[in-house]
Amino acid sequence: MSFELDQVLNLYKKKSETPLQTIERFVTAHPEYKGLKTTYAGRLDPMAEGVLIVLAGEKNKERDTYTALDKDYEFEFVLGIETDTHDILGKITNTKEIKSPNREEVENVLKKYHGKFQQKYPAYSSKVVDGTPLFDIARRGLLGTVVIPRHLVEVKNIELAGEREISPRDFQKQIEESINALTGDFRQREILKLWDVYFGKSGLKKFVIYKAKITSSSGFYVRQLVSDIGHDLETGAITTSILRTRVGEHDLTGSVK
Repeated sequence: MSFELDQVLNLYKKKSETPLQTIERFVTAHPEYKGLKTTYAGRLDPMAEGVLIVLAGEKNKERDTYTALDKDYEFEFVLGIETDTHDILGKITNTKEIKSPNREEVENVLKKYHGKFQQKYPAYSSKVVDGTPLFDIARRGLLGTVVIPRHLVEVKNIELAGEREISPRDFQKQIEESINALTGDFRQREILKLWDVYFGKSGLKKFVIYKAKITSSSGFYVRQLVSDIGHDLETGAITTSILRTRVGEHDLTGSVK
């Protein structure tokens, strides 16, 4: 497959890969892009996957336009656990035994987030506060010294798409495989130890994984939404997977893997 150099690229970011690693993988397969300026418009977390818009050459001048596009996501989450990153790639900060998850309650909480509202930035995000990214402030244990900002977002559609059960063994395996696939410093060793302790002590025979779909404005954080849902339900919650299926007119059908 050949590409024009100055264009918008719809790349598929794999789970456990950073956006920069996605670009590097593409450039390795298409060396004609080597040395050409390429940037992504709208990042994805390491544990997320799906459509990543990359601007090549002169298209970089239109970055603000592509960053501002609406996005579709499919995501999964589990109740009863909280981590400092709001997903599986974080230190466990709180747990609560959930005996009888109520689907109707979950659906009602999701509906609460339809429309415009002020969303807090996750502590582990690239949002800059006082000249420093929040994730750096969080890693140094200095979150208490700053006020985490909020920003206006809009949810245009949100729905609960289903639920499934998973055994503790399979859930732990899924987490370990995702974290072990990461390269770079994401506190992997420390986090895996905490998960091992958690599963060793947990008496749960199953976990319920909820799946939801959302259409949101630019800058929306699924991880923060899930954390807020857990707070509303008084159970805590973490994101277990995120799939971005669309950015503007670009969707999975045209995404280059």
